[in-house]
Amino acid sequence: MRIRHVRQQQHKTLRDVESASGFSSTHISEIERGRTSPTIGALIQIAHALEKDPSYFIEERELDEVRVTTMSQRPAVDPAVFDVAGTGIQVDGLTTGILGGRLYGVEISLDPGANGRVSRMPEPVDVACICAQGAVELGIGDAVYRLDLEDSLHAVMDEHFSLRNAGTEPARLILFLDPGLSQA
Repeated sequence: MRIRHVRQQQHKTLRDVESASGFSSTHISEIERGRTSPTIGALIQIAHALEKDPSYFIEERELDEVRVTTMSQRPAVDPAVFDVAGTGIQVDGLTTGILGGRLYGVEISLDPGANGRVSRMPEPVDVACICAQGAVELGIGDAVYRLDLEDSLHAVMDEHFSLRNAGTEPARLILFLDPGLSQA
């Protein structure tokens, strides 16, 4: 169903997808109608022909392509990913996920004097963050990076990282992670 929807949205014919994927238009039509299931290889080729990540077509739950998350809808953060209990650091989810999406957004609030270590990150992870309030020291491996208000950082993190409020006032860090590197 999703394959047909995407194909029609892109104004592509079955023949267009056939030539880009290497699978016959008849076979693609059978998949679209639910009369047969594609192999993983076929799904990957068809997804590439439609310029989509293959996961877009096999999400376990029904997700929107665009999602606005209100404050009351923010998801809980898995403590297996961010183990910061008792550190003065609070982690709140920002995003609930979209169809085919991999980004995961969190807001990290650090009380004055807060100091903690995140040691259960999936590895490696592409991370981008911005300091939205105060000052934060971010330790990656043996290096420490100071982020003042509106400073940003982009890194591939392949091990734990640490966070410390570098000021005397509360601090806030907005962080987006793409675990896609660990799935490559």
